[in-house]
Amino acid sequence: MLLIAFLAVALAAAEVALDFATWIQLNVSILYGLPLILAALARSRRLLWSLVAVLATSTFTVYWLQIPPGVFALHEPFFVNRVLATVSLLLTACLAHVWIAALDLTDRQSRTLQEQNAELHARRQDAEEASRRKTRVLRAVSHDIRSPLHAIKLVAELVARRARDPAAAAEIPALAQRLLDNTAALADWVTNVLDFSTVESGQLVMHASEFSLDDVLAEEAARLLPLAERKGLKLTARPPAPPIRLKTDRTKLGRVLSNLLNNAIKFTEAGKVAVTAEPAADGGVDIEVRDTGVGIPAGKLELIFQDSAQLDSSPLQRGEGWGLGLPVCHTLLRLMGGRITVESEPSVGSRFTVHLPPACVLRS
Repeated sequence: MLLIAFLAVALAAAEVALDFATWIQLNVSILYGLPLILAALARSRRLLWSLVAVLATSTFTVYWLQIPPGVFALHEPFFVNRVLATVSLLLTACLAHVWIAALDLTDRQSRTLQEQNAELHARRQDAEEASRRKTRVLRAVSHDIRSPLHAIKLVAELVARRARDPAAAAEIPALAQRLLDNTAALADWVTNVLDFSTVESGQLVMHASEFSLDDVLAEEAARLLPLAERKGLKLTARPPAPPIRLKTDRTKLGRVLSNLLNNAIKFTEAGKVAVTAEPAADGGVDIEVRDTGVGIPAGKLELIFQDSAQLDSSPLQRGEGWGLGLPVCHTLLRLMGGRITVESEPSVGSRFTVHLPPACVLRS
């Protein structure tokens, strides 16, 4: 465009110089119309009308300098020719102006159409990704719900058979406890699904309150202690020293710790599970959940916080996967301004670290 504009200016200057230098009557309307066409090709309306002003002025200036004294008259042929040439320049400029405006309008419409197409493409990709995510979630839901429901069904059948056999009545309390455990596991799973759906829909609301971190650790450990004891595991909770008070969403922090402790107990067959807390170097607080369970292969550590990542960690837990609990933990902590990290070694155990920022810690 700049090159064409430069050529238009250069051609106009050459034509004006030629008009001044020669006494030959030139066809001004055609000759001076060529720079206007180049200005139109350069898509510059300012240049177009600037050339019209310069060329129209030059037309009458050249005539004034070249006409002999006393010859001028309104009907003088050369003057009439110059007037008609100027009118021709104005008409050419008007047509070129309309042409440039039409091209600009076409370009704007084309850009708008491209932007709309890009937006539609992005929305289609988002819709396709949402559909794929829903498919993955439904697949995980159908997979994960099958195990507790099957276990509940089997235990219920055992309870029914033992109830009909007086000699086996002593086994009913233990079976009933197993039934309660499986029901509690299913309830936790449903809660995770509800948490996940709330996060996905963007309707999650944070309710900040002031509370003691010691109380949260003690409550979650006490609630899950019977589950750990039935597996022969040692579950300990070590509060920070000195005590730490937080200001964040207590319910959601408890949900995070519950998911981590549940996973630790579920994937640990022998040894212990421990939850500890201590001040972090940046003024926040770190909460660690350690276990001596099956561990996670290094290549799969980045997957466990993704939706429905399935880890074949051990023959004992084949196909159970990590479900939605860890992705929910990751999202809840992100909303609280914190983060979660993991270190793990297969057959040795895992350590999950929850970091809450200094903004969540109340200063005494």
